[in-house]
Amino acid sequence: MEKTVGFLGLGKMGKNVVLNMLRNKYKVIAFNRSKGPLEEVAAAGAIAASSPADLVGRLGGRRVVWIMYPAGEVTDNAVKNLGDLLKPDDIVIDGANSNYKDSVRHYNYLKERGVSIVDAGCSGGPSGALNGMSIMVGGERETYEYLKQLFGDLSVPNGLLYTGPAGSGHFVKMVHNAVEYGMMQSIAEGFDLLANGPYKELSLDSIATLWNHGSVVRGYLIELTARALQKDGRLRSVAPYVEDNGEGRWSVNAAVEHSIPFSVISGALFERFNSRSEEHFGNRLLAALRHEFGGHAIKPE
Repeated sequence: MEKTVGFLGLGKMGKNVVLNMLRNKYKVIAFNRSKGPLEEVAAAGAIAASSPADLVGRLGGRRVVWIMYPAGEVTDNAVKNLGDLLKPDDIVIDGANSNYKDSVRHYNYLKERGVSIVDAGCSGGPSGALNGMSIMVGGERETYEYLKQLFGDLSVPNGLLYTGPAGSGHFVKMVHNAVEYGMMQSIAEGFDLLANGPYKELSLDSIATLWNHGSVVRGYLIELTARALQKDGRLRSVAPYVEDNGEGRWSVNAAVEHSIPFSVISGALFERFNSRSEEHFGNRLLAALRHEFGGHAIKPE
């Protein structure tokens, strides 16, 4: 492929993907609604477009447009808009975390117009986006082969996989993120026991650092655990409120749809829901029931 790419969406990941492309000598024409990130990538060598239509108009040959928007309506609208702007044989890359069923729908929509799309699940966070990601790509094989050099330049060694038909890249990335939910919950529960068990003076960041050297649980999430604990040993500056971005919910729904046991990851997702409740009515009811049937004491509010 020609080393020219249009890029829509300069969030935490998107901006760093563009900077990675520029470092790999790609010509990038970018657009973003907020000007700050657009000015930042322009200062690094990207060409700032004034609109998606302006961006597409600046591309030549077999045009390639990478979108990195939040899942749902924003991505739907971007795909519909590009379906009107692009010509047959052009390519769209959805590098964000769209629902895999939406990715199949986007593929069918654009195929009717002769435009190709691949769903590229990108893992590695903002640091990986800048320095090398793990990328899992679904779509037509010919389209993937055309883009393979681009994906290879943006990924770490052995960090690129063609997963199969449309939607499969985002499906694999969805399950990846669901596994991440379970791993994070396990780490959180383990360190909760370390922090509140019988040995109150344990150095939690030292334990996390130790575990990342030769232990069977070593890895990136343990490394990040150590980093967080080094900043604040008891995390008193962090509210116990855990958000989710959708992939956990989609994975649980898919597991139910296909009758796949998914207990650990489902539990991790529900723990996130539990973290957001200030009322905790269910726990209040549990305490009241114990009092009603057994006379167990209730702790006053």
